[in-house]
Amino acid sequence: MIDGATPLGGEALVGDQSPAAWLAATASAHLSRAAWAGRPIRAVLRELVEHVRDEGRRLGLGSEGGAGDGDDGCVGSRDGTDGAGAAAGAEGRRSEFPTATLSLVRQVGDRLELCLLGDSPVVLRAPGAAARTFTDPQFDGVEEALLARIHAELDRGVDAAEAYARERAASRERRARRNTPAGLWVLADEPAAAGHAFVISIAAPPGTEIAVMSDGYARCVHPFGLVADEDALLDELAAGRGDDLLDRLRAAENADPTRTRVPRFSRSDDATLLYARL
Repeated sequence: MIDGATPLGGEALVGDQSPAAWLAATASAHLSRAAWAGRPIRAVLRELVEHVRDEGRRLGLGSEGGAGDGDDGCVGSRDGTDGAGAAAGAEGRRSEFPTATLSLVRQVGDRLELCLLGDSPVVLRAPGAAARTFTDPQFDGVEEALLARIHAELDRGVDAAEAYARERAASRERRARRNTPAGLWVLADEPAAAGHAFVISIAAPPGTEIAVMSDGYARCVHPFGLVADEDALLDELAAGRGDDLLDRLRAAENADPTRTRVPRFSRSDDATLLYARL
């Protein structure tokens, strides 16, 4: 799962793609042909980062005087937005490299190995057991704390547009700290990010269910509460109602265009889901 943040504006193209879409497509293509057998998943991730870095440098991304810089992209989405964004770098300064979150799940014998870099959750449920949700710990509580500030401002009567504009400016500053010790680590052009990914191996007997989703699809559980919890989410997916649930999510987002009833950082977000049963 490759997913990204809401665009912050000032989009620029890499060829005929946004930087975000370029990163997602380039990373996806490399993963489809990468050598996985017998290799630690962190090694695969580091190789991926080095590949997209080298390809990006060739196109002027992340270098002095580059063609442009980007936010995050998404592959395979039914988008509520365009799913990608970029902001032109100032002349003479290092242009930002597009970024994305990445969640990898691979089967190794009777176990599943998870590698999470960013805020795209993975939900697993073994037969007869309750669902377990795995997220990148570095992102735990981050969005909730930021949204709490929005809640507080709205409760004080601050205009929603003003509150979100202030948060948007702060978001630019946070993104500038990504992939540094002062910020969060994501998929971009910094190989050291591979060392910050959350990696875990889980027993996975036959019949284990897997749901890998963007944080936009995870909105079905929170904050919209369209299903009670992750077990109910998996029940819907197992019954083939994933598309219906997405339609309900889009309706809920559209019913709250000002984001005052259900505070969130974008009116509608990329919503992508992969569901499988071993």
